[in-house]
Amino acid sequence: MSTHEFLSRLEGVRSGGVGKWSARCPFHQDNSPSLSIGEGADRILLHCFALCETPDIVAVLGLTMADLFFDAPTAQGHRPNPMPARIDYVALAFRYELGALDRRLRAKHVRQAANAISINEFPDHDLDRLIDAVACAYADIERAELLEGVADGLRAKAFARKERTVSHAA
Repeated sequence: MSTHEFLSRLEGVRSGGVGKWSARCPFHQDNSPSLSIGEGADRILLHCFALCETPDIVAVLGLTMADLFFDAPTAQGHRPNPMPARIDYVALAFRYELGALDRRLRAKHVRQAANAISINEFPDHDLDRLIDAVACAYADIERAELLEGVADGLRAKAFARKERTVSHAA
């Protein structure tokens, strides 16, 4: 059975990245996804955070443990190994940009709050905490620059991939 076929038997499937998903566990009454699904080298990996046993989960779906292996024989012969998903560099770059924006906004608010405070009103231990918060804000700005650089690199990869496909098609 392929991972896609296995996922089609579940409800509430959400992608968690390349080769990772979450879904509602079919073995127990599950309102939010507690079943983690992953692609191993030769099998589908399952883990229920409500501590349901994997054989029980598989049995409820009408499968056996052998069905989780990619190379288990089928009526037509051996099962093909799943193809790895293509990375969406643009979507990944967007996530990095969101992380950078979050850090920049947090740093901006901390710095604005620190500028509005009169340091004469606070004891030393509170001033130490304020200095630590401002230091973290500046570290967040540096991290935001790093994340933006990673996002730019990912967009460049996406552009290069697109250029390669356009040049191959021509």
